[in-house]
Amino acid sequence: MSKWLLVKFWLTLPMICFCHVTFTNLNCSSYNLDFMSFPTCRIKAVNRTHKYISIYAKINQLPIVDARVSFGQIKPFLFDLSYDGCQFMKNQKNMFVKTFYKTFQRNTNMNHTCPYDHDIIVDKLFTGNLEEEFGRYIVIPNGDYAIYTDWATNKVARASVKIYLRILNK
Repeated sequence: MSKWLLVKFWLTLPMICFCHVTFTNLNCSSYNLDFMSFPTCRIKAVNRTHKYISIYAKINQLPIVDARVSFGQIKPFLFDLSYDGCQFMKNQKNMFVKTFYKTFQRNTNMNHTCPYDHDIIVDKLFTGNLEEEFGRYIVIPNGDYAIYTDWATNKVARASVKIYLRILNK
């Protein structure tokens, strides 16, 4: 009996979150207000330990048929990851991008392939989503982190979204 409990524990271990994530800051910037603006870009506290972010990107030039997303850096780690957002929505094969997308998939209207003929909304992205997706795969050291993303259409940089967070292992 105890062997089965041990096996069950090891099989469910990757699904247990060992970290606590909290948003510390959020910055949304449009490079061209004629193209798009951010009427909403905020962090709101649910309670003392959990917060969520909401982003509303008002797009003035629709439809969007070509979208490129770049992760300039995830501080303190430096790496460059750029991908075609429209192609990713058709064929979700990049595991890192897929994991990142799964953190906000349930909280956005950005859940279909191009063209996008509407504004982009991320509504109440809870810190628990990040804990659930990233915390189950790797143990991330305690510290302050930043995720910098740049968004482009038709090879023109349009916006930047920077998410700052703190990770504490339990």
